[in-house]
Amino acid sequence: MNDIGDIIKMLAKEAVEGDKPVSVVTGEVIDDEELIVETEQKLQLTESFFIISQRFENHVWNKGDKLLLIRCDGGQKYVILDILPEKKEEEEE
Repeated sequence: MNDIGDIIKMLAKEAVEGDKPVSVVTGEVIDDEELIVETEQKLQLTESFFIISQRFENHVWNKGDKLLLIRCDGGQKYVILDILPEKKEEEEE
């Protein structure tokens, strides 16, 4: 067993996880008039938190839309990656 190698791997892993430059999270549109999204961590994000790509520039958001988000800059900005499909009843069981 290479102790120094294991220590280096552990330190590198902790450094990457500690910085968390980006992470993928999900959220749900809770206000479609002002675009407020609640993340799985119960954070409520207003439109100013989002980087909205051209793909979603003129999109009409609906309350209940489930979004796939990329968290950037330590949580200061979120990129809307996609809208998740609704689960079918048999998938939930």
